[in-house]
Amino acid sequence: MDPIRERDIQSLQDLVGKGGPVVSLYLNVTPPRPFKSELRSLIHEKWEKLQAAGLEKGFLRRIEAIFETLKGYVDELRPPERTRLLAIFTTGEEFFQEYRLPVALPSRLYVDPDPYIRPLTVLLDEFNRYCVVLIDRKRARVFDMYLGEIEEELGILESGTPGWNSEGEGRAARGTAVGTGPWAGWRESKIQRHITDHVHRHFKEVAELLLHHFERQRFDRLIVGGPEGAEGKVVPRFLDHLHSYLRERLAGVFAGEMDLPVNEVKQRALRVASQHERKEEEALIQRLLSEANRKGGLGILGLNDVVLALMMSQVHTLVLEHDYRERGWICPRDHHLSMAPGNWRKSRTSWTR
Repeated sequence: MDPIRERDIQSLQDLVGKGGPVVSLYLNVTPPRPFKSELRSLIHEKWEKLQAAGLEKGFLRRIEAIFETLKGYVDELRPPERTRLLAIFTTGEEFFQEYRLPVALPSRLYVDPDPYIRPLTVLLDEFNRYCVVLIDRKRARVFDMYLGEIEEELGILESGTPGWNSEGEGRAARGTAVGTGPWAGWRESKIQRHITDHVHRHFKEVAELLLHHFERQRFDRLIVGGPEGAEGKVVPRFLDHLHSYLRERLAGVFAGEMDLPVNEVKQRALRVASQHERKEEEALIQRLLSEANRKGGLGILGLNDVVLALMMSQVHTLVLEHDYRERGWICPRDHHLSMAPGNWRKSRTSWTR
């Protein structure tokens, strides 16, 4: 399953202002949900509303053709494993884009001049793309975590770092006593430097691998796990080897040994991600309130003022309460938003949602 990315959202935004109609379908296909019959019900309800809205016959014929295409496509569909949401955006023959996501949302059908992408942008915001690395002095495991799913990306990476006794970091190599065998003639300080050098190289190699992985995948956040977490000796030293691009994306750390099952790695990483995201949200809200209450500040509150700022392209970050809804109007010609109907509402090309 190919994960949805920011560039996919941009391809949908390219449809904005083209005049539509654009059909946006979010279909919950979680087994054993009867999603095929559910789609037919959604289309029936939407079709009745569109006919009652007084749309021009040419628009209605185009929309009807799109509905028939959707029904035919979904009737033949067998969602792959782990798919819970099917998102389709189409203008008919000119544009058809589908995304299959492992998270469920309520089934919805929209017909608008522009694609209705808010659920996707919410998902991208709520589910950052994470890289999770689990590391000790000899090995590392790298995972990709997105939309609540985790996959081990590169398998176990293992270096040739010699082991040492836990009570004397570098004072005695495991297996052969100091002064005999291959360690004969070595002083403890040399053994310690030898082992420390191996650990250093191991951390450096893993850090370089993560940087290459970031350059390919462009993950949003990094989570690091290791023995005893932030309280241990591994994770803090490893963090010192990270490139600044990765350090600034560090969401947090957790305690974990290398043999953790994948599902346990996911649960611990999700807890770190949740805590980090809540902190970011709280900081954003505090900044918004501070700017809104400051004379000449850059923050505004209230629906009417926010809509006006949107129309003037003055919004950098928009903060919405989850599932917030309010009735409004949009001009079919210039896409102007309004909280009250205007004279254009009488036009036969008005839209309904």
